[in-house]
Amino acid sequence: MTISLERTGFRDLEKVLGAGISTLDITEKEKGLVTSRYQALGETLDEHWAESTADNRVYVQGSFALGTMTRRIHRNDDVDIDLVVLRGIQASSTTQVELKQDTGAGLRKFLTASQANSSLVESERCWTLEYPGMHMDVLPAVPDTSPERGSDDGILITDHDVRSWQRSDPRGYALWFKQVTLEEVLLKEVLLAKRGVDVDAVPNWTRKTTLQLAVQALKRHRDIYFTGRLHERPSSIVITTLAARAYQQGENLFEVLQGIAGSIATHVKVANGQYVVANPVMPEENFADCWADERWRANAMFEWAEAVSRDINAIAARSGNDNVLKGVQMVLGENAAFAGARALSNPLVEARKSGDLRAQHGAATLAVTGTAATTRPVRKHDFHGGRV
Repeated sequence: MTISLERTGFRDLEKVLGAGISTLDITEKEKGLVTSRYQALGETLDEHWAESTADNRVYVQGSFALGTMTRRIHRNDDVDIDLVVLRGIQASSTTQVELKQDTGAGLRKFLTASQANSSLVESERCWTLEYPGMHMDVLPAVPDTSPERGSDDGILITDHDVRSWQRSDPRGYALWFKQVTLEEVLLKEVLLAKRGVDVDAVPNWTRKTTLQLAVQALKRHRDIYFTGRLHERPSSIVITTLAARAYQQGENLFEVLQGIAGSIATHVKVANGQYVVANPVMPEENFADCWADERWRANAMFEWAEAVSRDINAIAARSGNDNVLKGVQMVLGENAAFAGARALSNPLVEARKSGDLRAQHGAATLAVTGTAATTRPVRKHDFHGGRV
């Protein structure tokens, strides 16, 4: 059979992008570990607060709640899950120190019971359970009952460096993010009904919106772009917020991704001489507040924003399947490019990878099958101009 390489049409580009981004999801094994540890933590805290009549809750926040989690790409990256441990008591009945230490005591019981290869580390606002290749940030909180709260789900959190309780609203943020797309996405919740601690299920995103997929793609390009200087990477909450603000409904994934990348930097605001990326459900919280003292963070953000727009536009400017896949590799990485190649169901790509692709002697055609007498082998290709 003789097949010629042909220009990738827009439908093929959508197929390649979709397949490529799907490789960014964490593995089922990793999600299983996260889920089992998260549920076991809830059970231990349930026992820890067995005598309490308070209505307590444990739930996820961050990328797990938003459906934008990306698989680690660098050796030192961890699978990261952010949890809120919400004690159903009034802030006036405790102090930040007491809440933090009480939660820490429950976490130590969890470590003892689990007998896992893990450790507990305290930071300014949260506790971190560290495992090989994975960590869980656990944020102690109480309900925010003040009139200024972001929503009914507003919380007050601890902070070493601030005397007053700090306000946050991770559930309100997650709801805002979902509503941006104007699409119905159902979260399946399971309550672990033992004494007083409800443990919400880790969201199981079986169908993702174009905004969720675009955020995953942007985060992966960021990780690739900042290889060798990972400390300069813009934070995921900044990228997610700016992407959602830049989001415009489009007919396809590439159009949405291209639009977000092209305008993401314009949604960084300036107020009183400082850069502002405001929390949409709690505007007084500035996700870019640290840029004031660390100007290099702003410079890195704008540098990356220019690069991601350039690299995404370059994908559409390429012609030929292999060249398009090279562009996808620049944005999403090698595994994503190979997944895109498989999604094309292109015998040439698979045959080249396996070493079965051969060129006809004296002809400008490629064949998947053929005899050694009439064909010569085509060496494998790695999508970035070299050979392997």
